[in-house]
Amino acid sequence: MRLVHGLGRPLRVALPAIAVVPPWELSAAFGWVDTTFVGRPSEILPALIDHLALAAFWRDVGITFIEVALGFVVGILSGGGVGYVLGMKPRWAAIFEPYILALNAIPKVAIAPILIVLLGVGTASKVVISASMVFFLMFYAVYIGLKTLNVDFVYQAKLMGCGPWAVIRYVVVPSLMPNILGGMKTSVVYAMIGAMVGESMAADGGLGHLVLAAAGTFNVNDVWVGPIVLMTMVLSISAT
Repeated sequence: MRLVHGLGRPLRVALPAIAVVPPWELSAAFGWVDTTFVGRPSEILPALIDHLALAAFWRDVGITFIEVALGFVVGILSGGGVGYVLGMKPRWAAIFEPYILALNAIPKVAIAPILIVLLGVGTASKVVISASMVFFLMFYAVYIGLKTLNVDFVYQAKLMGCGPWAVIRYVVVPSLMPNILGGMKTSVVYAMIGAMVGESMAADGGLGHLVLAAAGTFNVNDVWVGPIVLMTMVLSISAT
């Protein structure tokens, strides 16, 4: 354990891949796994390099990135905003929070086709699907943060002469920051999942569309390209 902590962060992040890829390649080389279904690292890497040289691939990456970024921002603002309002208004929360819980129980895969029919196969439907994944995470991050806020801090701030905005700035927001940052970090992954779900169902571009097209031709090496790029994006974001 001390040896792992002594390594640099990039190397620590690469350790799982180092532990998985060589056994996978050896298993494929000796015929212990069927590469028709799981692929082979030594064939996936050239496929990835080939895609990197294609303008169409970067177009797909750009489409997915825009969908994820917009869905993330919309979900953060809407979920956090609703969570804050209901957290500050207990009577409203008593009415609306059960409905939000019920909506959260609906699998997003079930509502994705409806959104695609309503908004089309373009970017808009993927942004809404992505935002719907993020909304509930941020809603509960902020809502629960407010429910567990130590009210003594609020009372003390008011006794010291702080107005409503000063209480929010110096007491409420700092208290919520751990919940908000934790929710945002998790939301990045769910924003990508939402975009990929939408693209896999109906799209004219994006990494999900790329994966679906590769799966349609049973090209398992190309199928791996999409997930590898997404994992790289997540690891890059989490490293910042």
